[in-house]
Amino acid sequence: MIIPSKKLGKFARELIEQCNISRTDRTNRNEMMTNYALCGGEDSQRSALYNKTYSYLDDLQSLLYSPVSLRYHIGDPDTPNILEEAKGRAASAKLRGVARKSDADTMISEAVWWSLVKGKAFIKSGFLRGEFTANLIQPENFGVRHENHRALDEDMEAFTHTTFISMEQFARMIWDRNDRDELLRKAQNYVVPMGSGPQDTQRQVVTGGLYPFQPAGSGSPNNSRGIVDWMGTPKPTLDPLVQSHLLALDELWVWNDEKEDWATFQMIGDDMLIFGEDHIANIFAFDKSTHQSSPHLKGHHPFNEFCVNPIDKYFWGRSEILNVALLQEALNSRISGINTIIKFIEDPSHKISGAAGVNQNALARFKKPGGYWNDTNPTAKIESDERRLPPELVEWVHEIERMFDEMGGLPPTARGHGEAGVRSHAHAETLVRMFSPRFKDRALLAERNVEALGGLHLDMAKDHIDKKLLAWVPEDAAGGQAMEPSELIPPPAKGFVAVPFAFSDLSDDATLTIDSHSSSPAFSEEAKSLMFNLFKIGAMSAEDVVERSEVTDPEELIAGITRRAIAKQEAAKEAEVIKLASKGKK
Repeated sequence: MIIPSKKLGKFARELIEQCNISRTDRTNRNEMMTNYALCGGEDSQRSALYNKTYSYLDDLQSLLYSPVSLRYHIGDPDTPNILEEAKGRAASAKLRGVARKSDADTMISEAVWWSLVKGKAFIKSGFLRGEFTANLIQPENFGVRHENHRALDEDMEAFTHTTFISMEQFARMIWDRNDRDELLRKAQNYVVPMGSGPQDTQRQVVTGGLYPFQPAGSGSPNNSRGIVDWMGTPKPTLDPLVQSHLLALDELWVWNDEKEDWATFQMIGDDMLIFGEDHIANIFAFDKSTHQSSPHLKGHHPFNEFCVNPIDKYFWGRSEILNVALLQEALNSRISGINTIIKFIEDPSHKISGAAGVNQNALARFKKPGGYWNDTNPTAKIESDERRLPPELVEWVHEIERMFDEMGGLPPTARGHGEAGVRSHAHAETLVRMFSPRFKDRALLAERNVEALGGLHLDMAKDHIDKKLLAWVPEDAAGGQAMEPSELIPPPAKGFVAVPFAFSDLSDDATLTIDSHSSSPAFSEEAKSLMFNLFKIGAMSAEDVVERSEVTDPEELIAGITRRAIAKQEAAKEAEVIKLASKGKK
């Protein structure tokens, strides 16, 4: 896209409106999907007695991604030497620590879960005060220019992220600008006061909430005010004074054909261009020392998509709720009917015949323990309306549960339950292999999303982490790059030396992948079995097995294996020397 040199505020505002054309419709749709996921129905104030949808989504998400065993592999297939492999192991271990410290590994679980609920979710990465950051972005706060395109690349041309900030946050954003006081005064015209503005705006003020503040005179007051809403969807509560001083910040990203990079525009209101007015640049890759985009981050933006159910020529994907919403409604209806019948069984109705003076009060006394009733008519009698619970109803509830599991491909073996007809452990493993292909396609999609996030973290580390890492290799493999030995940094094994390197020293062709499909439990047993079979035939070493296993400290275990191997070699050499010496004496 060609960015004009004048009237940038008008240009940015028009693109923001184009990207947000479907935002209100998507917000309303996602609100209903959230209600089904968290409450088991479209009404968030009337939670289902049995919310099967939530457990269904939870099981599905757990099979698609697990943060417990996530491991990265960094390598370059063109240079598979010992030194480069050691650098890749050290760099991947550092990135695992970065992901854990920024909570990105667990946030991926949330992103996968919300992508099941709403079709798509995002993680926005950043670098603040020397630390990596990660934030979950809901699709309601996002907009794209071409919804018929599925990727956030140059063909999307533009996309926008909307968030609400306080006046204090805005002041921190512009603290070093010369026109700071003027911008603060101007921003007062764009605050979002409580009880005014469009309904879509008010919904976004209460981030994640399902009960937006309604304008005065709307005719539909929120009846939940003043009532303890303990069964509904949790929602944040902000002080009215805070809510009355919020600013809607639109962050627009436009592909700049001239620089072959993204251009960022941060805008409040219709004419307050905070970033992008004086200098067009990629704020994510901007290097203040050179006033240019960093070579490692040029062409990158901080947003990573997570979409488990993609749809051709539709950016926002498909919600998993669409597969099971009607089943949840049927389940709610059946359980409600069963409860009604049980109430009749517990407190049956009565038929009174031949009596003249029986009323509701007399019948109430009769139904109490020790109660009685008499009538002058000798033929008067009371009969209870005997009812029973048809077993077909209970069977139908179980059948609906089976339909849930069938829709998601979750047989009992997938959830760790026994199944009728299973005769042996081998039979059970066969059933697991039969159901797992249904997950592998979507698990691979989630894995590609995780790889994209890890690749972005690798590029960010090249740009922001200057601290040297150490790759320990045998001395003959160091290639003259080893540092001087130091007593403060003992080697993991005898004969090993440390080669210092930075993330920026890694090859530009080095790629990051998910090691052994470690992000999805759907692959775990199969990958583990294959790994040990390769070890048995000598295709993998003990170090490779440890590196790809779910252990807490693989580096220390690998060092222990190396130390024992070196000790074994030295012992063999000593035994050979002793043997030759004994032969010489003879």
